[in-house]
Amino acid sequence: MAETLVSWLVWMMDKVWPFPVFIIALVLIILLVSRLMGVPSSSTPLLVVVCVLMIGIPFGTPVLFMFGHYVTAPLIYHYGVPGQAVVVSVKDTGNIHNNQSVERYSVMLQKADGERIETHFDSSNFNVYPSRGQVRYPAVGQPFEVHYLARQPQNFVILLEGNSPYAKQQR
Repeated sequence: MAETLVSWLVWMMDKVWPFPVFIIALVLIILLVSRLMGVPSSSTPLLVVVCVLMIGIPFGTPVLFMFGHYVTAPLIYHYGVPGQAVVVSVKDTGNIHNNQSVERYSVMLQKADGERIETHFDSSNFNVYPSRGQVRYPAVGQPFEVHYLARQPQNFVILLEGNSPYAKQQR
């Protein structure tokens, strides 16, 4: 159950668009339940709850963009499955983040059961654990350790601590 909840939360924070949709659905559910329970629509507590939730959309969405990785990386590390990965290629995306070119890293991830999947991450994803201010991502061909979500192996964190050559370079 916890892994399902974590997978859902990471997906929502990674994609961002489900957050406003979730808030709007929550408001509609609260209004429907309150109507079924006979709560008048002019009820002050009901209006406060609805207003607080709706204010959460314009303020909460940018917060997810800026600080979501501070929540998702520890969750993926704690609930994730250990695996190995290697960077297959690196391409410039043409995007800029914090005055730095964003690069897309194509990765071959080997899951715990031996299955290999191809996935990717961008240098703007901040998908390292533990979080550090400055990170050099692995070079092409360099193996590194990861923790990934069993239900969503494309969501993983790169371990900066461990026995891989990459982790040893980060110390």
